[in-house]
Amino acid sequence: MSTSTKIPQTLTVMEACFTLNPGVDDEFWAAQDKFGPIAAAAPGFRAVIGGPIAGSPWLYFSGKWATPDLMDEWYHTRAHTAVQNKAHEKWFKSVYLRKWRLPAEGEEVRGRVFSEIAIARETPLPEAEHAAILASLNESLPSFNVRPFETVIGEFEPHPYQFVGPLQEFPEVAPARYLLLTHWDSPADLQAWLDSPAVAELEKAGDFSAEHYVPIFHEQGERERLTPDGFQRGWGGEATS
Repeated sequence: MSTSTKIPQTLTVMEACFTLNPGVDDEFWAAQDKFGPIAAAAPGFRAVIGGPIAGSPWLYFSGKWATPDLMDEWYHTRAHTAVQNKAHEKWFKSVYLRKWRLPAEGEEVRGRVFSEIAIARETPLPEAEHAAILASLNESLPSFNVRPFETVIGEFEPHPYQFVGPLQEFPEVAPARYLLLTHWDSPADLQAWLDSPAVAELEKAGDFSAEHYVPIFHEQGERERLTPDGFQRGWGGEATS
């Protein structure tokens, strides 16, 4: 039985990144274009989101479903299994996946949380404004108790965040949208940063929204290449050489 049946059934997010093997770009992106409508027709589908990450070789990919059970149902769908196998066997050079869910109403959250800040705009960020946001994050975040941003196990982004965008997503939320992703050891640590002047300044960049999520753990055997704690799957490294 899936671990998801034992936890609150709230909005569920797959946080994932991948790099591609050489020479597969055209085939991979063509397959993604064809596969999108199939995913969108699945019960509980909410969104599929992807985009480049500033200063990183990884490409971000996220799926959102209404509940952990419905995301688990999608995972086992025959059409998804077929394309997933091809991605693992042919397309992906490296990949990692983690799953999170919104806290249930009244749920006391302790421990690790995933922060997803969205900035929606009518136009992409000008280059100078994009650079200024990154400079501000580089300066402000290390003074708070933010976790280093781990990708595959034992490897880390150069800064404790991923800034993703402009996004390609379905359904489209805004003409240009960005995500700021961070990890924290507690909701209190995250809230201290959200209350900071740096975040108040970030809010001026566009239509600002913030959510935080709690981790979903699988039991051993539920997924391939699962870490011993049941939290993360993946293989390879971020190196593109």
